[in-house]
Amino acid sequence: AVVSTQSTGSPSPMKKELFGEIESAVPVTTFLFLAKTMAHNRQHIIDMATGKEGVEGSAVTVRILHLLANVTGLFEQYDRIAANTPFLECAMKILNEINSVEPIKFDREKYEAGPEGGKFAIRKELIRIISNMCCKRRNHQDKVRHLGGIQTILSHCNPYIMEWSIFALRMLLEGNEENQEIVKGLKALGKVSELDARKIGVL
Repeated sequence: AVVSTQSTGSPSPMKKELFGEIESAVPVTTFLFLAKTMAHNRQHIIDMATGKEGVEGSAVTVRILHLLANVTGLFEQYDRIAANTPFLECAMKILNEINSVEPIKFDREKYEAGPEGGKFAIRKELIRIISNMCCKRRNHQDKVRHLGGIQTILSHCNPYIMEWSIFALRMLLEGNEENQEIVKGLKALGKVSELDARKIGVL
């Protein structure tokens, strides 16, 4: 079977706090199944996030992405997901495509980049997934750089998802000189503000 219906052991207090009594008992294979479902519905997610499809049904998609973002942050319990490089690559490519279809430009006025329901929530949860999966994982930091993801996440440094974008960039730049050089180069070109550079940790 693709998904196991049996739980192994009692859920930890941390999992209960994040997911609730029922969801905390869900085995890792279920979340792997959700990750695979996300990959299969890649175009659907892109269309919802860029307004090509109505956002009325986006609540379920956002909820799934939210769960996956929480799971990737639990390194000890769900390392099989957090270390899954194809899943990271899928999440990064989806965010790249969303930003390609409907870009948030570096010089765009911040008030113009406001949230529009599920459209912006999808971007936020993808950034959360990416940031968690790049925490202390050099191979994932490098993968995001090779996919052009640093520039994409930098472009999301606006008031609505600033916190998660800055956190993701810190995870991407930690101990990675190549990634730091990209941000320094963009800063020199005026594509990263002095304030954002300080928040990220690049002087």
